[in-house]
Amino acid sequence: MKQKIIAYFMIIIFLTLSLVMSGFGVAATYYYYQSIANTFQQQAESVSPVWTRGTDFSSIKLRDYSDDIIKQYEVKGSQLQLLKRDGKLIQSSTGFNEGTTYYVDPSVLSLKTTYKTEKNKYSGEKIMAVYTPLIFEGQTVGVLRYVVSLTKIDSLIMHLIGIGIIICVVVAVIVLLVSLKLGNSIVRPLNDIIEFTQKMPEDKYRKRIKEIYPNELGEMAKMLNYMADEILKMDRLKSDFISSVTHELRTPLTGIKGWIETIQAPHDLSDEELKFGLGIISDESERLIVLVEDLLDFSKYQSNRIELVTSSVKVDKIINEVIFTLKQKSEKKGIRLVANTIPVTITADGNKLKQVVFNILDNAINFSYKDSAINIIQTINQDSVLIQIINIGIGIKKENLEHIMESFYKIDPKSVGTGLGLAISRSIVDNHGGTLQIESEYGKGTTVNISLPLEGVGILH
Repeated sequence: MKQKIIAYFMIIIFLTLSLVMSGFGVAATYYYYQSIANTFQQQAESVSPVWTRGTDFSSIKLRDYSDDIIKQYEVKGSQLQLLKRDGKLIQSSTGFNEGTTYYVDPSVLSLKTTYKTEKNKYSGEKIMAVYTPLIFEGQTVGVLRYVVSLTKIDSLIMHLIGIGIIICVVVAVIVLLVSLKLGNSIVRPLNDIIEFTQKMPEDKYRKRIKEIYPNELGEMAKMLNYMADEILKMDRLKSDFISSVTHELRTPLTGIKGWIETIQAPHDLSDEELKFGLGIISDESERLIVLVEDLLDFSKYQSNRIELVTSSVKVDKIINEVIFTLKQKSEKKGIRLVANTIPVTITADGNKLKQVVFNILDNAINFSYKDSAINIIQTINQDSVLIQIINIGIGIKKENLEHIMESFYKIDPKSVGTGLGLAISRSIVDNHGGTLQIESEYGKGTTVNISLPLEGVGILH
């Protein structure tokens, strides 16, 4: 990866410097060539005319003034040729008159100076021919053709380009060194993270990467640490699951097995004892069924495979049905169930909501003081239905309250149950688009708030 980073940097800098040098070469050539043309133009414009104002000028008389024109308009180091408007040579500063005709750009006759590069047909060297108008009373009466060698100018341009190339090489070396350092700054932390990641399973995901890296690398380190935390959390969940299920299965199975063995020897049992034993077997079997159903529900919610079978349900009716179901249990403890409901209908899964209310109210009965009351209050807000279940009981300590709805969590590990009731209830409420919150004060009691949207959610079947 380090080599790729360096290669990418060098390719980018090479392309950039190539474009810069190409642009510099073109700009330098244009600048010097244009400077030469401007020099000849300025010379032609600065010379006083060799003829007097009011002269009746013609091409024939231009030849009469050719010697004076050549002498006054000549620039040292260049050859000057006097041309007619049609480009026909009149006289040259070298003294040769070859009768040659040159192409004159029409813009020259419009008082503009032009130039082009050519090759000397005798020496073969590169030359520049500058065409500038010979002006008399605002009109072009002839053309001055300056010819100058470009050998020195091209040599100067190449010298400047050579200096530019040296500078580019220095810049490329600097970029190479910077890319090496940058590559190391990127690759070394990545290698450290990869090496640490490979060792994480060996350490059973207990060690953490130091979150000292900048930008995306720091985010990667945080995500790996988060992943390790989640893996440990899942391991603990698996351990809790095995421990809780093993405990919950062993107790009823032990009771069932014991009474079956006892019943197999009926000569020692009275009819009353036999009836009592069969009742124990029935109760423990029911307990196993509830446990299995809880585990199945938990599995569905964990894998997001739960589907809500929605319909129009009366919330007040569900509450009253649950109260009726648990009335006998509450009366045995001397607990009064006080309901305050109002008629309201929402779109929801009635059976699932009944399971939620049942779980919470059952817990409220289990942890209420004897001869106390549990208030079930159902109200309507602007866009939701609020169900409050308030008991007077032992309450929940603060350190336990934040974990109370986690899967398999039990305040008392020895207590009966899987620790899944609240976790499943919260999942059901979440799937309905609502919220489940628990407020508690240790030694005084607990309030559970269930909020459900009036419009309802879910998949209608």
